[in-house]
Amino acid sequence: MAYQNPFQARGKPYDTDKIKRSGRRFVPVIIAVVLLVIVASNGVYTLNNGEEAVITRFGKHIVTVINPGLQFKIPFADTAYIVNVEEVRRMEFGFRSNKDGTYTVYTEESLMLTGEESRVNGLVSADWVIQYRVSNSYDYLFRVQRPEETLRSVTQAAYRRVAAAYPLDAILTDGKDDIQRDIRIELQGICNLYQMGLTITAVQLQEASPPNEVRDAFLDVTRALEDKTAKTNEAERYRNVELPLAEGKAVATVNSAEAYKEQRVNAAIGSVARYKAVEEEYRNYPDIMRTRLYLEMIREVMPKIDKIYFLDSSDGNLLEILHLGEQSPGRQTSTGGYPDE
Repeated sequence: MAYQNPFQARGKPYDTDKIKRSGRRFVPVIIAVVLLVIVASNGVYTLNNGEEAVITRFGKHIVTVINPGLQFKIPFADTAYIVNVEEVRRMEFGFRSNKDGTYTVYTEESLMLTGEESRVNGLVSADWVIQYRVSNSYDYLFRVQRPEETLRSVTQAAYRRVAAAYPLDAILTDGKDDIQRDIRIELQGICNLYQMGLTITAVQLQEASPPNEVRDAFLDVTRALEDKTAKTNEAERYRNVELPLAEGKAVATVNSAEAYKEQRVNAAIGSVARYKAVEEEYRNYPDIMRTRLYLEMIREVMPKIDKIYFLDSSDGNLLEILHLGEQSPGRQTSTGGYPDE
């Protein structure tokens, strides 16, 4: 079957000029369509959920669009910078995670000096991670040049400044929560000061350990501290046993002293009362009471005396005149202790 040109009528030659004229009529239409497509693509953009668009017109900030969906702007005059403000971003220090699941070590980022002055110079090697998100898209884009690099620098400074205020044990053991909180507060303050438009959502201290060069010395110190803790606990247990006993004895002694005090006070009060009674009787009957007191004194004192001496004033010799506490051969004493007549 022979080829037939569609522009050529059956049995007639085709008109070349007519074809050229038809082509020239379509060229403006094609150009207009292309320009329309270019203008539309430059004047229309789409915002997804969690995204904001910072619109600048000839470099000047005009508006920040926060509503998701299809948006319009002046072609070639306006520029839209789209920022995801809900994405939680991650920055690693001391290591970098690779796509294949491995990681690359950055030793110079992990070394820091703690507040410990007496233990292995207080050096510690720690990997750590911060999480953050963009809270102000305009500040994030235009307030600070290279915000990610700036954030990495200020984060290292904040981490080292806070770590220097804590002892080594706090970073290695139970002080991580306090350190992470202080670092987050410190870092957020720096971000606010620089108007970086970032919110720090979390600071995570990963594995921390002494540097390899001093690990052995650190372990020796750690074992010594463990021994110290054991001795301290033993002493505390002994204290917890002995202290209550001592306190009990002290209470018993105080109670005994109080009882003795009450006894002596009561005895003194009774003696005073008896003395006042005797005094009253003595004032009323002095002769009788004088004789009575003398006899009571003799009755009380005489049984306690073994010998009685009389001093002769003429030559100064002591003469024994009576045996009261001794029994002479062949003599008996009465039931009252006096010698029989």
